[in-house]
Amino acid sequence: MNKSGELDKNDTVSNGVKKTALLASYAKDGPLLRLGKMLAEAGWDLMGSAGTAKYLKENGVECRDVAEIVGAPILGHRVVTLSREIHAGLLSTDADDAELKKLGVPRIDLVYVTLYPLEKTIADPSSSLQDVIDKTDIGGPTLLRAAAKGRRLTLSNPAQIDALEIFIKGGSPESAREELVVRLAAAAERRVADYVATSASYWEKRA
Repeated sequence: MNKSGELDKNDTVSNGVKKTALLASYAKDGPLLRLGKMLAEAGWDLMGSAGTAKYLKENGVECRDVAEIVGAPILGHRVVTLSREIHAGLLSTDADDAELKKLGVPRIDLVYVTLYPLEKTIADPSSSLQDVIDKTDIGGPTLLRAAAKGRRLTLSNPAQIDALEIFIKGGSPESAREELVVRLAAAAERRVADYVATSASYWEKRA
């Protein structure tokens, strides 16, 4: 941060390029809007899945729809972020910058995902098998695991926004980044593991 308390440009760039965040949230709520505003004010470029991008733009936060890179959602909106372009942006290293540029794909430095409410649907005795299938998130867990593997800032819970805000407002120091990345990656992997375990238990009881 500079002396006036504002973020320096160096805090929002990676290898000379503005950092990019991908937001794909089932919940269109206050935490999502808070995160979008915070990142936008800090100079990040934002991308979002269709509904997320629409929600943020309607609330005054500029956010690019991932459809501009991967094409429009298909199969009744069941396939949105499951694309090699998105995962190239998450799994690339510094050595891949030239290839990303050739592909027209931005490096994605941060991911925020809230998953479809599968656990809530399974816990509801009135839910049908089709309800459970419909609320089984595939793209979200895949984004979280790819971001965690790619050593990105991987937010899987709105409660983690506070820690991210402290990190960014503190100037995004490299000395603190690795600890935060590991902590967020561990939480993301656990979130996905618990989510999949809930799904597995549900289907095992019906096998």
